[in-house]
Amino acid sequence: MADDNRREIASGANVLPRNCLALDIEVGRRDRIYALAAIRGTESFKWRGGDLATALRQLDDFADGSEVLLGHNLIRFDIPHLQAANANLRLLRLPVLDTLCLSPLAFPRHPYHHLVKHYQDGQLTRGRVNDPELDARLTLDVAGQQIEALAGAQPDLLTAWHWLTTSDSSGAAFDAYFARLRNAPRPTLPEARLAIARQLSKSVCLVAGREVLGALARHGWPLAFALAWLSVAGGNSVMPPWVRHQFADAGALVRRLRDTPCENAGCSWCQERHNAKSELKRWFGYAEFRTKPQCNDGRSMQQAIVEAALGGRHLLGILPTGVGKSLCHQLPALSRYDKTGALTVVISPLVALMADQVAGLAKRGIASCVTVNGLLSMPERADALDRVRLGDASMLIVAPEQLRSRAVRQTIEQREVGIWVLDEAHCLSKWGTTFAQTTATLPVSFASANRLRPSCV
Repeated sequence: MADDNRREIASGANVLPRNCLALDIEVGRRDRIYALAAIRGTESFKWRGGDLATALRQLDDFADGSEVLLGHNLIRFDIPHLQAANANLRLLRLPVLDTLCLSPLAFPRHPYHHLVKHYQDGQLTRGRVNDPELDARLTLDVAGQQIEALAGAQPDLLTAWHWLTTSDSSGAAFDAYFARLRNAPRPTLPEARLAIARQLSKSVCLVAGREVLGALARHGWPLAFALAWLSVAGGNSVMPPWVRHQFADAGALVRRLRDTPCENAGCSWCQERHNAKSELKRWFGYAEFRTKPQCNDGRSMQQAIVEAALGGRHLLGILPTGVGKSLCHQLPALSRYDKTGALTVVISPLVALMADQVAGLAKRGIASCVTVNGLLSMPERADALDRVRLGDASMLIVAPEQLRSRAVRQTIEQREVGIWVLDEAHCLSKWGTTFAQTTATLPVSFASANRLRPSCV
């Protein structure tokens, strides 16, 4: 009986109102609407060119009787433009359901859903360019796929999302959506807190989790997105770039919950996942770091560098050849990728070393290291950049000159960068003062050099 109910829900009939109006607009120069379309049931309305004021009045009449306004990036794109064109439109008073907001919840493992463009415009991909009617139909298709995916989501996640996305009157459509999906009214605060606590248990810092639970009223969509990502953390999923840009607190919550160590001895997450030796064993199978060279206090220099990098410190590591320099950035890179999905960018001048590092990690079953250099064919280069953009890469090893490439820079911008690594730092003087001045401002930096005396900071 429960399975039958799930299938019925997944059909969308019980979730989207019958009088749902799917809307899309096209905007050109000077932010002026030049085309629009709407679909309700088997009827459609479309307009391109001519008098916009008349078209908006006709659209308003077409929308009469609709229960909810549906669109993709409707909240931040379509509605502001419609308000600017005519703030008195009756359809603007309809509850709003935005499929762009629901996509990271429905598809946390696949943030680049095949119907969705990048965050810069938030519009839908299609075979014909600038076709608002087709976009409106695609929105309905996306909505149906989201319902099917969400129908199989964990009950605690649905409870949490229902509460977090409906904290004020602007969430009326989302409230009705999740109420139909869950077959239950909006949860109370204690119900939401309990569901969120269960989702956070054993996968985040104990102290940070308690802080989040104690201040749920301050969170909303950012925590909903963070919980969606946490539900698939440890794989190759990344937060969509538009989420990181529009809801910066979502990424900050993930970093606070999983990448900020506490000092509570009872926190199993921090005791295990922020322990350099535990991470060394987990990723590379070694019980101990190399004992030499040593810091002045007698500690393993390799361990000291890794601990500083895991802690997010800026640092310069200077080590001789053959003492495991690569591990000093590879281990923090893998650990941070697993905790937050962040990318580590390694800037290295040696193509042969790039290949060696990739091959060495591959032998250990780690296939998330990607290189981009001038020796790659165009298909190889495109595949490497796709792996970075889609979240399949924990590390990108890139030659310095490749940073001049717009495609490389745009790909890096699609990811949250957790660590910047400057490998073979003695080559910096050869790369030029402009490069050195630019890299000096990177958020987290690491460098290694063969020709300098071993030391540790």
